[in-house]
Amino acid sequence: MLKEFINKQKRLKTIKYLKKVESNDLISLSEKLLLKAFKRASQKTEAYKDLLIEKKIKSTDIRNVITFKEKVPVINKEIIFPNNKIDRLCLNGSISSIKSVFSSSGYSGIYSFGVNTKKNYRNISKSIDTSLEYLFNISKKKTFMVSCIPMGVKVHTSVPIAETSIRGDMALAIIKKFSAYYDQTLIVGDPYFIKKLAEEGIEQGINWSEFNTSFIFGEDWFSQSFREYIETITGIEPKLENERKVLATMGIAELDLNLFHESKYTVEIRREAQKNAALRKELFGEVISSPVLFHYFPHRTYMECINNELIFSMLSPNLLIPLIRYNSKDTGKLYSYGYIADILKKHNLNHLIPDLKLPFVSVSGRKENCMIYKNEEILPEDIKQTIYENYEVAKKTTGYFRLHKNNNKPIEIQLSKGIKADTKTERLFENQINKYLKVPVPVKVYTYESFPYAMVLDYERKFKFI
Repeated sequence: MLKEFINKQKRLKTIKYLKKVESNDLISLSEKLLLKAFKRASQKTEAYKDLLIEKKIKSTDIRNVITFKEKVPVINKEIIFPNNKIDRLCLNGSISSIKSVFSSSGYSGIYSFGVNTKKNYRNISKSIDTSLEYLFNISKKKTFMVSCIPMGVKVHTSVPIAETSIRGDMALAIIKKFSAYYDQTLIVGDPYFIKKLAEEGIEQGINWSEFNTSFIFGEDWFSQSFREYIETITGIEPKLENERKVLATMGIAELDLNLFHESKYTVEIRREAQKNAALRKELFGEVISSPVLFHYFPHRTYMECINNELIFSMLSPNLLIPLIRYNSKDTGKLYSYGYIADILKKHNLNHLIPDLKLPFVSVSGRKENCMIYKNEEILPEDIKQTIYENYEVAKKTTGYFRLHKNNNKPIEIQLSKGIKADTKTERLFENQINKYLKVPVPVKVYTYESFPYAMVLDYERKFKFI
């Protein structure tokens, strides 16, 4: 009990600090920690030492953030993981402190790896609990979590948790039996699996409002319309003050599983941007679908954006594999706290200025993921936004579709179980999908069983939209 009380006080103290601190002070701290992290990696990991020698860079030449950005090479998984033994990537060349190992999804064809130590486990748990404290007030509300995250990736938290992976039947059975004993239930998982779970729960008579259920998405990008579809079918009111929420976090296996997180403010900023073309353009540029807008912790991660791609430098001394200037190939944009606040004031949205003084990052997807049809670029993100604006269309699909690069093939859609692939359904999808596209694109729908890219829908892997 004493330990729980102390941890609670630490969480509340952290949140209070992040509300009061000057946002620029957080960035200054991040820059100081960056130089320490670079020095640590350059002196204590053999693979990184060799890389700097190959690039003819002396660590002593990196004296400040300016020289860091001028001289330190940008790396990626192709450079780091295929040709290095794991011990050469670890601090002091030792794997003896490893507590757990996990891999990336393999979506790109190359696997990267994350490792955790006991100390890092404790830090992750504190970080996640602090986020849950801020978002869901877990100190005052008895909270139950159901983790539907696949591939054995665990959520490290102090709240009671059921880990069902992608067994929807197990998750629903547990929710029915246990959720009534708690003030709120949090369900974590891939957005498209949560869609399936929410729909099946309704079919089984679950009243998601009764269990005060919120949903936390991870693993894959989703459109704002997708969030609003889940809100609608599960009875969540889209209000800033609503205690029930649909939120997202983002992690990358080799970096950290809790890199970015949404808040009630970022959710509503994105909602407004999707409705307001002028705000959307000012925040994100000429886009149809608003990116996800996240907070990040600058004392844990130093962020850069080069050619619209996100670059990460991990700052914690407790990370066994320290990655510096790591390009995840995610498309995005960085924003200071002051910049976002100024834009919101300009659009008379002062009430959406976040209380935490953290910086922001928007994430759009992968740069290379697009389809060219009659010389027009078609993005998976825009198809997702369009599909879930029409709830009749949304309910008829698993969420899996396939675009084809540099090819005039139709967009191919997997229908939900029991939905017929007839002409009427095909026209329904075609009319909806072409709502925003500059050139009309044909659509072909498949029954659940006949979709050629998944004999059985595999929620263990990210959907491959391209």
